[in-house]
Formats: sequence, structure tokens, C-alpha cells
Amino acid sequence: MSLRSTRPDSSWVASPSRALLVAGLLLGAAACSHEQPPPAETIKPLPARASDDAPRAHPRSETVAHREDGPSAPAQPAVFFDFDSSQLRAEDRAVLQQVADNFRSRGASSRGQARQIRIEGNCDDLGTTEYNLALGEHRARAAKDYLIHLGVSDSHIATISYGSARPKYPDDDAGRAKNRRDDVIIR
Repeated sequence: MSLRSTRPDSSWVASPSRALLVAGLLLGAAACSHEQPPPAETIKPLPARASDDAPRAHPRSETVAHREDGPSAPAQPAVFFDFDSSQLRAEDRAVLQQVADNFRSRGASSRGQARQIRIEGNCDDLGTTEYNLALGEHRARAAKDYLIHLGVSDSHIATISYGSARPKYPDDDAGRAKNRRDDVIIR
């Protein structure tokens, strides 16, 4: 029976592949030990719009109450957009001005709770699910940025994109135009 020595085997250290492995592990550990700065907040560019042959985001027949006058929910401000756009129009800036004035006049808190503005970005059903979610995000962000410009604190505004998942109006040209919107909810 032979006893092994506790000294490092010089043939193991001398092997070039083992030496490279050890050096790689040491460099990898050193690279991971440095704290990385957080990424700057950016809005991702919209993906390319799918062709008319692409499947729609979801079938619409089961998801829309077909009424000519729209939903019967309590009136809430809405900002409408042109087809494939997230640019605010002049009349929609006026709506957001009223929202900002209303929010400021009632104060930032109600009954001890901080008030919030929730902006829900929506799209028509033309385009892919991914594209509509990104476009809804851009629309909600455009409204949020304008409210911040009007003096509403960023901490009081939340945004979410539903894409084409929450239509309020029928699947026709007039309904699609109304579904290209941001719903603005003050809580």
C-alpha cells in the first residue's frame, strides 16, 4: 500500500490545459465580483408591424359586447391615438390637462391614502400580440410623460399596457379607432 504525499503534484500544475482552466476560473470570479451599475430606463423600440397575413392577436367575437354606444361603465377620461401611433394629439393634451388639474385640486392624498393615476394603454386588434403590447406601452408612457410635464409627480402615476386584450368597442373601423386609447383612472 502506498501513501500519497500531501505535496502538490508538479505534473498536475504543469499541464497547460489545467493551468488555463484555473486561470479562466480566477478571471471569471474576479469579473463577477464587481457591482454593475443599473441600466438606464429606456423604452424598447416597437417591433416591426406584422403583415396583414399574420394572425391577429386574439379572436374578437367572444370578447366584445357589440353595442353601438360603447360600454356602460362610469365615465373616465380617455386619450385617443391615430393608427399605429403613440403621438398625443392637441385635443388629447387638453384631456390630460383636465386630469392634471383635477388631480392637483383634490390633492395628492385622499383619506390618508396616496392618490394614484393609472394609465392603461390599449390598441385595436390589428397586429400581433407583441406589437400591440409594445404600442400600448408607448401610448401609456406618452400620456405619463405629458402629465409629468404638467406637474404631476412621477410617483403618483402608474402605467400598464393591455395591447388589444381589453377592447371596449366592436370590431369595425369606428370601434377600432375608439380602441386605440389610453384609459386614465384616478384613484
